[in-house]
Amino acid sequence: MSNLGRVNLLVGKNNSGKTSALEGLYLLASRGTPYSLWSVLWRRGERLAERNPENYPQTAVCHLFHGHEAPMGSKFSFSAQNDTPTRQLTFSIGGISDDKQRKEITRGGIPVPVRLGLHIKGTPPSVIDVIPLSRAGGMSSDTLDAGRRRPPSTSVDDDEMPTKFITTESVSSDDLVAVWDRITLTPYEERVHTAIRLLEPDIERIAPQASRSPYYASSDRGGFLIKMKDVEVPIPIGSMGDGMWRIMAMAISLAQCKDGVLLVDEIDTGLHYSVMTDMWKMIYGAAAELNVQVFASTHSNDCVRSLAEFCFADSSAAQEVTLQRIEQGAKKSVPYSSKEIEISAAKDIEVR
Repeated sequence: MSNLGRVNLLVGKNNSGKTSALEGLYLLASRGTPYSLWSVLWRRGERLAERNPENYPQTAVCHLFHGHEAPMGSKFSFSAQNDTPTRQLTFSIGGISDDKQRKEITRGGIPVPVRLGLHIKGTPPSVIDVIPLSRAGGMSSDTLDAGRRRPPSTSVDDDEMPTKFITTESVSSDDLVAVWDRITLTPYEERVHTAIRLLEPDIERIAPQASRSPYYASSDRGGFLIKMKDVEVPIPIGSMGDGMWRIMAMAISLAQCKDGVLLVDEIDTGLHYSVMTDMWKMIYGAAAELNVQVFASTHSNDCVRSLAEFCFADSSAAQEVTLQRIEQGAKKSVPYSSKEIEISAAKDIEVR
């Protein structure tokens, strides 16, 4: 993709690669942490039925590779260039052999790898160098603990890029509550209130719930209460519908991604077309204030038209907005400038 801006909307047919592009950006920005790899594979349902001897669940790493196969030597990579040094990340399948195993297992005097691993190299350095794989090619969930320990070369982490990927299933309530604790009583708290009032103007306040039920699941639309005008009893946010949760998740996640990247798959999920222009205004305003670069995808023509309306209403902000059409099998995206987005909407030209 080229000619990128602060806000970038990805469009294209089903199975053209929009979500894969977002996932690639997520892995690159997060430097290939085990958590980012695990979350991509787990969300896709790319899991192994069998478990390892310690009974940890496993994800199937082969599905990260072209053709869904990962023999020895397979690799793929990402890179990005801008005003800062190039960011680059390469994943490859290679062997893992310690010194003792090299002495015991050889073939014609050549060490034979006794186990495969997913090797990760990057600029800046990746958080972890290699992830051991099971005999079935699985990445075990116990690897997530190893990913929290950074190599000595990155003990002072000036290259950290805060990144959040909001999938079509949105964000867990645990994540949102954790971020909310950091923005409470800051100027950004009012931005979140402004965002959710796009859907319901009578909302006065929002607050995390003081306690959790033992039956509470982090993936539920819970964890927050809303105070409505002229309604004495606080209302669980889950009562307000998918759109309310979605736009609150985006507003809170923008604060989490200060000086980083926010990725949103199917950004219009649960939102009526009438609020989308204001949604783009909210997203751009917060992204500009917090220095966040936003990548989002959509299938919706209403979402594209609302972006055009926002560009027309704010010519200065429009200079930092692009649309990228992703086509299956194509080596490059088709970029559209803000002016071209406006023309396509005015002339009813299909760009998706």
